[in-house]
Amino acid sequence: MKKIGIALLVVTAMLALTGCDGKNGNGFATATPSASPTPIADVESLYHVCGGEVVLGSYDKLTKPAKGAAVSEAELEEELQSQIKDALAQYPNYVPDESRNGTEIKTGDTVNIDFVGKLDGEAFSGGTGKGYDLKVGDYQFIEDFENGLIGKTVGTTFDIDATFPEDYGKEELNGKAVVFTITVNYVGTEKEGADDDYIKRLSDGEYASIDEYREALREMLQQEKDANYDDDVFNTVIDQMVAISEFKTILDDDVEFYANDMLEYYQSMASYYGMGVEDFASMAFGSYDDMMKSIDENATTYVKQYMVLQQVVKQENLTVSDEKYKEMIAGYMETAQYDSQEEFEAAYTKEYLMYCMQNDLALEFLVDKAKVVD
Repeated sequence: MKKIGIALLVVTAMLALTGCDGKNGNGFATATPSASPTPIADVESLYHVCGGEVVLGSYDKLTKPAKGAAVSEAELEEELQSQIKDALAQYPNYVPDESRNGTEIKTGDTVNIDFVGKLDGEAFSGGTGKGYDLKVGDYQFIEDFENGLIGKTVGTTFDIDATFPEDYGKEELNGKAVVFTITVNYVGTEKEGADDDYIKRLSDGEYASIDEYREALREMLQQEKDANYDDDVFNTVIDQMVAISEFKTILDDDVEFYANDMLEYYQSMASYYGMGVEDFASMAFGSYDDMMKSIDENATTYVKQYMVLQQVVKQENLTVSDEKYKEMIAGYMETAQYDSQEEFEAAYTKEYLMYCMQNDLALEFLVDKAKVVD
C-alpha cells in the first residue's frame, strides 16, 4: 500500500528522496496535536508539529472507487508494440552479416564490438562495453577509437592506442592516453522489426524471447495499475476526510511554515535553472502572485491533512507495535534505497519514522472505513 509518510504530500515528494526526509523542515510532527489550540513546538531538526483543533467528520460518509479490471490483452499488446517501436528507433535490430566475416572494416559499417579501455594499465569507469553496436564514422566515440577500427579484420581482437581530447569533460580522462582492447564480433545489417534474439540482446539476457518479455510486461503494467488505484483511493479518502471535518482553529504559523518550505524549494529550482524566482514563477505559474497564491493554498491543505491524520491516530488510539514497526520500516527502507536499518534510523530518527507510520496507519484506517462505490 502507498505509504503516506513517503509520498502523500506533494511538497515532501519534491524536496526529498522520500517524504520521511524532513531535514529542511519537511515531514511530520513528533507529537499528536491536542484538542485545543496549541503553539507549534520548537522543532528544527527534522519536522514540524502542527497545532490547531479539528473535529473529524463521520467515517460513514467516506467512499472509494471499486478496483479496476486486470490489464487487458489489448492494453498489453499496445504497450508492448509501443515499447518495441521506441526501442527500435533508438537501437535498430542489427543482425550478423555472415558475408562480412574476415573482411576489413570500413567507414559506414555498423560493427558489434566488445571493448575494454585501460588507463595506465587499469580499466577506467565507462570504458568497458559488450555487444555494442557502433556505426563507424558517426563518431559516437572519440575519433581515435573509431578511426582505429578502419582496416581491422572482422572477427579479430586487437589493441588501439587513443588519446582523449583535452576538453573531453571528465577530469580524469581529459587529454589522457589510453589503450582499448577491442573484439569485433560481426558487421551488422539492419533487420526490420524485433525478434527473440533482439529482445534477448537488448535486455542483456534477462528476457529470452518476446513472449517472455510480454509476460513480464503484463506483471509490470498490473503493478502500475494497482499502484495508480491505491494512489487514487488514498487521495480520494484524505480529500473527503478534510472536506467533511470541521477545522475550529488552523494556526497561521503552521501554514507559514509549509509555505516557506515550498517557497525555498521554488527558489532553489529557480537558482538551478539560472533564473530569478520571479522569472521562474512567471514561467511555472504565470506570475509571482499566482505562485504565492498556490503556495498558500497548498500549505493550508497540507496542514489540514496533518491535523486530520493525527486526530485519527488520537481518536482511534492507533499504535505501532514492535512487529508492525519492523514490517513498515522494511517498506520505507526499500523505497528510500537503504540496506541498513541502523543507518536509516540514524538518518531519519526513530521518532520521526514512528510518526510517519502513525500517519500511514491512520490513512489505512480511513480507507478501510470507506464504502466501495461503482
